Amino acid sequence: MSELHGAGLKVATADRALLHGLDLDLYPGQCVALVGESGSGKSLTALTLMGLLPKGLTATWATLADGMPRKAMVFQEPMSALNPTMRIGRQVAEAAESALGLKPEAARKRALEELRRVQVPQPESAMKKYPHQMSGGQRQRVMIAMAMAMDPELLICDEPTTALDHSVAFEILDLLRDLQRERGMAMLFISHDWDAVAHVADHVIVLCQGEVVESGPLAEVMNHPQQPYTQGLLASRPPEHGKPVRLPTVQDFLDGVAPETTERSVFEGGTEILSVRGLRKSFKGTAILHDVDFVVHEGETLGLVGASGSGKSTIARCLVGLEQPDGGEITYRGARIDQLSRGQRRAYAREIQYIFQDPFSSLPPRMRVGDLLEEPLRVHGLAGDSAGRLARVAELLAAVGLSPDSALKYPHEFSGGQRQRIGIARALALEPKLLICDESVAALDVSVQAQVLNLLNDLKDRFRFSYLFISHDARVVRYMSDRTMVL
Repeated sequence: MSELHGAGLKVATADRALLHGLDLDLYPGQCVALVGESGSGKSLTALTLMGLLPKGLTATWATLADGMPRKAMVFQEPMSALNPTMRIGRQVAEAAESALGLKPEAARKRALEELRRVQVPQPESAMKKYPHQMSGGQRQRVMIAMAMAMDPELLICDEPTTALDHSVAFEILDLLRDLQRERGMAMLFISHDWDAVAHVADHVIVLCQGEVVESGPLAEVMNHPQQPYTQGLLASRPPEHGKPVRLPTVQDFLDGVAPETTERSVFEGGTEILSVRGLRKSFKGTAILHDVDFVVHEGETLGLVGASGSGKSTIARCLVGLEQPDGGEITYRGARIDQLSRGQRRAYAREIQYIFQDPFSSLPPRMRVGDLLEEPLRVHGLAGDSAGRLARVAELLAAVGLSPDSALKYPHEFSGGQRQRIGIARALALEPKLLICDESVAALDVSVQAQVLNLLNDLKDRFRFSYLFISHDARVVRYMSDRTMVL
């Protein structure tokens, strides 16, 4: 198996450097993790190794010993990376044909073999399916099968478990680790999730704004971090026990601010704002929701957890009218809203807002960020004239940690974490009373996640907002929720 020994990797535009001299050594059977905030250079490193840098960016190595090993990549969003018009079997077979030069029949056998190896249920049947007919975890397994069909010596995994619930994520991590050891591959694992990194990595490199701030064996970096930036990344995770008023951020550690020790007060109850009774919903004859009952009180955060396919997002979509329930009642402030027409429901649009799980598909790709944040303000007659709306847009961007010039850009010009912040800003624009957060921090690195969770709690305390908080991250749910419902 080939090794990769590269020193001094730089990535730059015509006028500025984005990655400053990264040294990278990858050995067969070893996993190196790249950790850092959005924009630190993690994905740039992966794209450089794959030869996929966008136009306008150039990459140079000070030294690169023995060239580049045969490589494959597992992308962050399988639904975006897979071709929606091609059957699964054909897509996996095509990877084997292009990388190994196999004939169609041999490539098809290889595709079926790899789907079995990554434990896709009923692989023969899965070969005939399209990506939308599979769950998120199954689609990620297909992505891994495509990579394995290319017989790589280096496997690059860019946030491969971000959108998956906790149990499925660790199944995927176990699969990646087993495949790596079985085939003796080197693996470059990119993640903002320290739990995922601890599960698979041997060595860790911490990046900040394109520069390496710390590197070393996994146990050394996680248990004895030397740099304030690394200490901040580790401390930004919600604690396993306790609920401090404010989560520490990376900037706190860089500024020498002592972590918050005061615990959040226990929720003492309030006026019932939302009531769901006997909610039922089926898809194509399969029951998803079975007589679901719950209430949400003013100023409360209700956590909603469950495995993929358990009905979490279906409940959320029923609440905002994106899905019509088959039975039951949904009552908001004493009035039924489950049978309203589209026109009648508009009156509740300001009151109930939704932060979607996938920001790439939920943000209009042809609208500048400033326009898509201004639109709800204009439609609902808020923030006065054009100047007032623009000022409000700047406030929203600042609240979620984005610069004012972000208003002039399009969604595709941002990272996944930055797009999620834009989605949160759009939901906050109308100052809702009930905010549905559907995996709203899943795509964020831990430091930005801490900022957003602090922001959501500050807004709840200030405006007595209520939240239905959906997440597969047990730590986040435990920290945010006053009560938890499991599906």
